Amino acid sequence: MDIIFKEYCKVIWEKKGYFLLALFALGCSITLDLSAPVYYKNIANGLALPYSEATLTLLLDNLKTLAGIYGGIWISWRLLEIAIIPLDGGGINLLDKRCFDVLKKQKYAFFEDRFSGSLIKQVYRFSHSFETIMDWFLFQFYMNILAISISFTLFYQQEPEFAYYFLIWVVVFITWNIGYSIWKLRFEKAVAEADSLVGGAYSDAISNIFIVKSFALENREQKVINKATDRVYKKKKIAWFFTFISFAIQGLMTFGIELLLIYLMIQKWQAGHFEIGLFVLFQSIMIILIQRLWEFGRNIRTLFTALADASEMAEVFRQKDLEVDSPEARPHIISLGVIEFKNLYFSYNSTNSQRTALFKNFSLTIKAGEKVALVGHSGSGKSSLTKLLFRFLDPQQGHIYFDGIDAKNFTLESLRQQISMVPQQPELFHRSIRDNITLGAEVSDAHLLDVAQKSRSLDFINSLPQTFDTLVGERGVKLSGGERQRIAIARAFLEDAPIVVLDEATSALDSLTEQQIQVAIFELIKHKTALVIAHRLSTILSMDRIIVLDQGNIIEQGTHQELLAKQGKYFAMWQHQSGDFLVD
Repeated sequence: MDIIFKEYCKVIWEKKGYFLLALFALGCSITLDLSAPVYYKNIANGLALPYSEATLTLLLDNLKTLAGIYGGIWISWRLLEIAIIPLDGGGINLLDKRCFDVLKKQKYAFFEDRFSGSLIKQVYRFSHSFETIMDWFLFQFYMNILAISISFTLFYQQEPEFAYYFLIWVVVFITWNIGYSIWKLRFEKAVAEADSLVGGAYSDAISNIFIVKSFALENREQKVINKATDRVYKKKKIAWFFTFISFAIQGLMTFGIELLLIYLMIQKWQAGHFEIGLFVLFQSIMIILIQRLWEFGRNIRTLFTALADASEMAEVFRQKDLEVDSPEARPHIISLGVIEFKNLYFSYNSTNSQRTALFKNFSLTIKAGEKVALVGHSGSGKSSLTKLLFRFLDPQQGHIYFDGIDAKNFTLESLRQQISMVPQQPELFHRSIRDNITLGAEVSDAHLLDVAQKSRSLDFINSLPQTFDTLVGERGVKLSGGERQRIAIARAFLEDAPIVVLDEATSALDSLTEQQIQVAIFELIKHKTALVIAHRLSTILSMDRIIVLDQGNIIEQGTHQELLAKQGKYFAMWQHQSGDFLVD
């Protein structure tokens, strides 16, 4: 909870003017509201007397005062309305931004281990819980503290004995509610965690709807969703059961104090020391106060539910292993494109044992402008090297250098802006073709047409209803695999980075288009350093050097012809190709 209160307090500090205005408005409102029964008392006592001009004047004076009190209450609530939208709505706005700022700093592996749907739900609940908690603080905690203080003062002035009974009841009522709610928080957290799993299951199924439908998995996925929602329902039933127990006990406490005070009033009346106006005063205050405290008891569940909802995202805030630039990091320029992996040791296992390490004392130098292909069976380390190159992962030992500068001395932004990536399965934003190529950069129409032409994308883009302004759908589902890949290639042309990484960039294209795009790709990498991950060996015949990896080790390297002449691992892979694809 420390993270929740820390982040929420930052928001309150930024909105402190509106927060103080809300406190002032609510303070005025509750003070005026509870002062009204004093004048009800005077009016009731006056009405109990025989008619006289003096009594009439007293009644009208009290009525005028009540009119002023009601006017003050009306103005107080208008002031509150001025404050509450910037405070609650503005707070949610700040927290939404803050949550994305925290998420974007997480390492790439963080997102590999989590459902995007669950994260989105956690962000929503964290930011919107601020509104729930802030409203609880203002309308329940703050107003009730004031109400109890004012009520006790009024009771004490009239009947000190009643005031002490009232105070004891309030302490017991609030203590029991808070203690019980803290005990019950575990059940609210269980509901929130189960609810996040439902969001993750929905996201997983909907984002893979093509697979669901093409493999006729609708019933299977329905069962997954049903199981997840049934689990939430079971958790909610337990939480609601304990909530209703809370309501029942609150009701007994409320009826008890009301009956006790009325009994004490009857005793005072019997002794001849009680006036009708005092009964009106006590009853008016008790009606207001019991209603407020009943709402407090009922809404304390809302508070702890909101805390439980916010707790999952709070754990993300607590993450310390973040993508951050070192103090020495600078936006260095890669002018040549020399890449050097030097004595790398890397393991996905947190224990870093030699037995589980992927790379042990791995070294490789790629010269400026050299075109190097990485080949090997699955698990040989090809993709891991590219993740290390982009610093999605960092080696436990060793260094990666660009033009002789340690990768850790680059700011992450400057490093990644100088490496273009064309992945095997490009991901697109649910935005226009133009936005997916430019990625927010200001680009002239002429330049955009040029890169589209070079990537062999222009023809299919022109055939679309709105050409460059056509929306591609979530993750680019409206486009074919080949079209998405061409968009990724167009990005690389536009970025014009000194280093290009190609992860089997033509694998989703038909043979004719592949031949056309390979010409474009060689134009793209003509004066650049290129690192090509290859599964289809026919695509790397003209590479300057081919690196054969096996379990994180370089076992062979050379040109295509040199490696064939060695008749080693690469030769065997070449011989076992089927349809130009490598058989693992």
